[in-house]
Amino acid sequence: MTRPYGTLRRVVACPGERGAIVASAEGPLLHRRRLGDELRRLRGERTLDEVAEATLISTSKLSRLENGQGVPQPRDVRDLLAYYKLEGATADRIRRWAGAGRSQAWWRGYSAALPATVDVYLDYESGASTIRNWAASIVPPLLETPAYAAQLYRSIPPVRDEETIRRLVEILAKRQELLFEQAAAPELIAVVDEAVLHRPLGTADDHRAQLDHLYAMSRRPNVFLRVVPFAAGGHAGMQGMFTILQYEEDIDRDIATVESHTGERFFEQHASLLEYLRLFDAISRKALDHDDSRSLIAAIRDNPKGPQ
Repeated sequence: MTRPYGTLRRVVACPGERGAIVASAEGPLLHRRRLGDELRRLRGERTLDEVAEATLISTSKLSRLENGQGVPQPRDVRDLLAYYKLEGATADRIRRWAGAGRSQAWWRGYSAALPATVDVYLDYESGASTIRNWAASIVPPLLETPAYAAQLYRSIPPVRDEETIRRLVEILAKRQELLFEQAAAPELIAVVDEAVLHRPLGTADDHRAQLDHLYAMSRRPNVFLRVVPFAAGGHAGMQGMFTILQYEEDIDRDIATVESHTGERFFEQHASLLEYLRLFDAISRKALDHDDSRSLIAAIRDNPKGPQ
């Protein structure tokens, strides 16, 4: 069961910028996708050329809007509403999506520090109602402590200076705040391999603090953390890490993402998404239940000598 999420009403100032520029906690990409899906539905059997001729909007701009790639301008939205003879709730919904699609994401001020494609991932994550994450070697980002995250950024390519690492940790802290400190937070369903719990990053105190944090987070009502123990042997998730983002609104398409050293890859086709859901289910069947997973975390924390 997923939790209703919707658009967060809170806004945050774009860091590093002057003036009254504000940004939504939910990024603009999802709203542009919603607008694009609705515009494609409204066009029906009409051609792009036909709509372009009637509205004086270029076919290339219409195509970008329908694909969720263009920034919706007020005049174009007004002309499309008039052309499709829309009013009332439908017109209000389109105007709302268009307005949100012109907003600036809160992470815009950090863009120089963000790796390739991560800004797109943050946009998708910002509107999810359920986040399913499988991690074979590292703690899932939304459950990392600042010390763990900083050491991880120092350990994996590319080489980063300390200022970039500091800003990346700030981004992560804001993601965690927005996803876990809001009244309508999404569900996080995380499954990790036991190896994640044994691998220290940073000092012994950092390692213990990370395990303490996992234990505490597993007690939150919207976090479901399970561990695949070494005793489970081989399992379907041994090849890597992936995340499935699911949405409350039917108009939004669920997405599977796979992270690599070259950035995020996104899978939106139904067949690909279904494959990752099946994979997540297969891994979960090998995992300990919620309470036993928490007990294992505590045992490793209290006896950090390595795998038993």
